[in-house]
Amino acid sequence: MAERKLLVFDEIPLGYELTPQTKHVTQEKITKNAEASLDYNPIHIDPEYCKRINLLGKGTTIAHGMMTLAFMGKIVTDWVFPGGGWLKWLEGKFIEPVRPGDTITVYARVTEKHPRPKKEENFVVLEVWCENQTGQKVAVGTVAATIPN
Repeated sequence: MAERKLLVFDEIPLGYELTPQTKHVTQEKITKNAEASLDYNPIHIDPEYCKRINLLGKGTTIAHGMMTLAFMGKIVTDWVFPGGGWLKWLEGKFIEPVRPGDTITVYARVTEKHPRPKKEENFVVLEVWCENQTGQKVAVGTVAATIPN
């Protein structure tokens, strides 16, 4: 396994882009998310119901918004946690539904740096967003992450 380089706050440039992450969404993953969140709304777990009511004109289930938000958090935590960093906050907006069969790519870019008097409190703000397989944005957000080194 390759060793991860320790993040150093002063070495992170504005505009730095994290390596994109891709997730393939399946009905099984949506259903497991429903079990974990205890959100059993039929729009997430009942394909026959969604077909019958022609949900959002496509007739398929849709993923929980929090599942997409988790993708946006994960790209940042994968980057900061190995160096002792953590998330300060995460906010997002859902633009389009995510459906079974979609491939979601998550992107993140450093847009702000906030040096603090105590270097262990230094943090960055990142713009995050998800696109589906056609390049359509399905979610956007902002994440702040502490970089203690």
